[in-house]
Amino acid sequence: MGLPWGCGHPSFTGHARGLLTSLVTLLLLQLGSAQLRVEGPGHPLTATVGQDVMLPCHLSPQRDAHSLDVRWMRDEFSETVHHYHNGEDLYGEQMGAYAGRTELLRDGLSAGSLDLRITGLRPSDDGLYVCTVEDAHAYKEAIVELKVS
Repeated sequence: MGLPWGCGHPSFTGHARGLLTSLVTLLLLQLGSAQLRVEGPGHPLTATVGQDVMLPCHLSPQRDAHSLDVRWMRDEFSETVHHYHNGEDLYGEQMGAYAGRTELLRDGLSAGSLDLRITGLRPSDDGLYVCTVEDAHAYKEAIVELKVS
């Protein structure tokens, strides 16, 4: 006796197999991306007007970040402070207030460090920054709070 509702029909079996394959693939991608975390300092940073500051951010577990898309943004404005993609700094979307004042510290990229240096702090630099990382499988972010006095 056959299965009810046409479940034994060859095309249904093919569709079910395709659906199952898609679900398993999505689950594996989700599990893989869940392993990548982006972490900030977990406490506010304090700096003085005119100083240079380093905003810390890193991947956990450690992973080479040279080929990733790393973007530092201002939380309240959702505008780009610094953008690094696949080995290059991209300045086309950078907020004018940060032009010539930011640097992604590349010496730590191979160990997953995504630290950003901002030079010549201004009162307007006070606030929340979002360190975002994106690759083909995941998007993750961490928030860093900077208090400028």
